[in-house]
Amino acid sequence: MADETEVRPVETLEEARAAAHLFDRVWGEQRVIGTPLLWAMASHGGQVLAAFHGDELVGAQVGVVGLVDGKPALHSHITGVLAGVQHGGVGYLLKKAQREWCLERGIERITWTFDPLVARNAYFNLVKLGAVAERFHRDYYGEMEDAFNRGERSDRLEVLWELRSTRVRAAFGEAPAPAEPTGSASRSRIADMEGKPQPSGEPLRAGERMVSIAVPEDYHGLRERDPELARAWRDAVGDALEEAYGLGYRATSFARGKGRAAYLLETR
Repeated sequence: MADETEVRPVETLEEARAAAHLFDRVWGEQRVIGTPLLWAMASHGGQVLAAFHGDELVGAQVGVVGLVDGKPALHSHITGVLAGVQHGGVGYLLKKAQREWCLERGIERITWTFDPLVARNAYFNLVKLGAVAERFHRDYYGEMEDAFNRGERSDRLEVLWELRSTRVRAAFGEAPAPAEPTGSASRSRIADMEGKPQPSGEPLRAGERMVSIAVPEDYHGLRERDPELARAWRDAVGDALEEAYGLGYRATSFARGKGRAAYLLETR
């Protein structure tokens, strides 16, 4: 799929309308981000990128330029890929194009947020892209009405993507992979005990080098099957992340596969 997909800026009103429609389809909500705003951004130098498979728009993403610590940065507000092509590399192409767009304009930092309970997004962001989750926000957006977030507390991890860092350059094959972290073995703050969250009873100490926090392998599927258990995971993971970030940890990697899905957090 990726070999036959082109990513480029939105260039016409019709393409902006198609991107707005795509976001509505992906999130199951009307006017996630409307055509007038998309077109105003695209036609005045803003970042509105779209992925085309032939003539079909199959993915899109929108970023907003601002200042972080007095320097230009892009906040990647929304990225969406149609369900039928989500595992075809289109999301990776969109982020690659986003990085190139920024570097061409002297922007070296991108931020975005994601739901910490969604394992596939955590793996994509921290491992495939080489980003680092710098902050945890409890109920960041408040109540949301789209199909993924309706009825949920909108907890979010905030990613910092340092575009010229060794981590990111290695993710794109531009540099050797950095050495694996050394030090004491990670200690679990939340373990997955036969599908249920098992918090550690021992308090986290700031001096420990690494800790891990498990999450469900498929949170959205779990929420459909067992909403009460999904809420228990939401609370347990939120509490563990809040504790860890309060002590100066940050999520730098994610393990997924062989029945395991867990964050690795390191001291800064």
